[in-house]
Amino acid sequence: MTALLEVDGVSRSFGPVPALRNASLTVERNSITALIGPNGSGKTTMFNVITGYLRADSGRIRFDGHDVTAARPAALCRRGLSRTFQQARVFEQLTVEENLVIAGGFSLAQLFGRRVNRRDRHRAAELIDEFHLGDVADLPASGLSYGQRKLLEFAAVLMSSPTLVLLDEPTAGVNPVLMETMEHHIRRLHSTGITFLVVEHDMTFVMRLCDPVVVLDQGREIFTGSPDAVRENPAVLDAYLGA
Repeated sequence: MTALLEVDGVSRSFGPVPALRNASLTVERNSITALIGPNGSGKTTMFNVITGYLRADSGRIRFDGHDVTAARPAALCRRGLSRTFQQARVFEQLTVEENLVIAGGFSLAQLFGRRVNRRDRHRAAELIDEFHLGDVADLPASGLSYGQRKLLEFAAVLMSSPTLVLLDEPTAGVNPVLMETMEHHIRRLHSTGITFLVVEHDMTFVMRLCDPVVVLDQGREIFTGSPDAVRENPAVLDAYLGA
């Protein structure tokens, strides 16, 4: 069986500054794979290239057996590849429920013209319940706490029924209780068959949740292995201690 996501020899520069240098990684189906590395190692650029927000200068990307190197974010979402961002992106003037319906692929005209079908409204209601957002479902997203926005964005990417979700710093800036909540949701969704690729700085979170762990340094993959192997690898230790 082929891997769900294959990044092969991808490079991307910003002017004279290389962010990715012939970088490769593989995400196997039904894994929770971590992508870690020192600041400036290329993690966010890798996420942006995979999800179509940046074009690679060279290299290929395959998702679910298809070449998606030049695909746009909306097309990737329809194929089953979704993502979150370091800073949660939500529509601040729309309610929680409306944010979810929009994430399901409906336009504002459809939303306010009440032409959204019953199935999608039901799915939005399910996610509101699963993420414990019922008390704020009718509030505009601008009235949510930072943590609630993180949960709303996470819930929103699930409206498209993805097979692969890329989480960019899911626990950044959240308290320990919400960190546990995020971990619970990832494990729960993983048990239903969703694959995850996670960029995260909290190594305790990564080491207890993710396997394998891919390590980037200076725009290249320098090691991939189990959490225990990553802890003991000299190249990984040198990358972090020298950063």
